[in-house]
Amino acid sequence: MTPQQFVAYVEGEFKPAPMLFSLIPNDKLDWRPKENMFTIRALIHHLSGRTGVYGIVKGDWSPEKCWADADKPEKTTPELATKRLERALEEARTLLGRVNKPDWDSKQVETPWGEKGTMEAVALGLIVNHFLHHKMQLFLYLKLLGVPVDTGVLYMGLPPGKAAT
Repeated sequence: MTPQQFVAYVEGEFKPAPMLFSLIPNDKLDWRPKENMFTIRALIHHLSGRTGVYGIVKGDWSPEKCWADADKPEKTTPELATKRLERALEEARTLLGRVNKPDWDSKQVETPWGEKGTMEAVALGLIVNHFLHHKMQLFLYLKLLGVPVDTGVLYMGLPPGKAAT
């Protein structure tokens, strides 16, 4: 997979998030299933944040370059989360668009927490796996709240009830 193909893959995995965000009841943004878990607001802030792609490409893992932004978690709404997600994707498109295939396939990188691998392998873990886990977490939160989410919402970003049966 080239870096550009990876970006297209990430875009497909991120596609359902805005639909999931739009289904959050406004009065439940500060709800959490248990005290030691993310609130929905904190979860969508985290889910829609920058991906760490800067560290993968540039080797600089400083938080202000990899994850930080000016958005305050307590102000995050579904609409803002959708905008944040698009900014994160744009950053990935721009930075990965500059990476050549040989570097992508063989250049070794290491995260601050010790994950090591090629640029591609670390990007799969850091960007895709992380996102998919939290997307499923939001899906389950919505299920717990009785929101009629289904696999069409989760995997394709379709409105509830529109998945092929």
